[in-house]
Amino acid sequence: MKYSLLFCALLLARLTLAQTMPPDSFARQLAQSPQAQLIDVRTPKEFSEGHLTNAVNIDYNQADFAQAAQKLDPKRPVFVYCLSGGRSRAAAEKLREWGYGPVYELGGGYLKWSARLLPVEGVSRSDSGPAQWSPKRLDSLTRAQSLVLVDVYAPWCAPCKKMAPVVEKLTTEWAGKATIVKLDADQEKTMLKELQVEELPTVLVYRNGKLVERKIGFQDEAALRSLLTAPK
Repeated sequence: MKYSLLFCALLLARLTLAQTMPPDSFARQLAQSPQAQLIDVRTPKEFSEGHLTNAVNIDYNQADFAQAAQKLDPKRPVFVYCLSGGRSRAAAEKLREWGYGPVYELGGGYLKWSARLLPVEGVSRSDSGPAQWSPKRLDSLTRAQSLVLVDVYAPWCAPCKKMAPVVEKLTTEWAGKATIVKLDADQEKTMLKELQVEELPTVLVYRNGKLVERKIGFQDEAALRSLLTAPK
């Protein structure tokens, strides 16, 4: 019985040392941890293209990862992330084995963080001048056109870039049958608030002036086609 209780206590302690958290919770915990050590375990190239504020790059796939990790203070909390979660999960497990903790892991990684429009560094934001859209303009368009699809994107958003060729293809293919609008999240801040967009990409479908569908995250060609061809 004594050993069972001891085992449970050790297991509980181990679990509390590493927690996978969604972006918003991760951001709050990070802000509440003044001695936090924020580690980006992606490659230097990935890191250079954008990273969380104050992050330090320690590439998990490099042979010297263990040596580089020794520079961390085992008495201070560690926050770790990668692109989508795979490398950070493995890195967090290693850090636990080496006695670090607590270790907080960013669920969904940098992709999910940036898609939630949370702060990043090292990213070239679009600078395309003043906003082109207003709630009134969009309302007029959706009332005048029977079918409008709005793609809210950002040039730096990886899922948005992956979806862009399909959106362009459908824009040409559906010319005269549907209006497809692209809203740059960096440029159209007012519209993001008006449309309650908190994650990229977001796709909105209007039929006869009414919002009938909202899809968040990457949509493949089949999914976008189904939004356009759905019964009226």
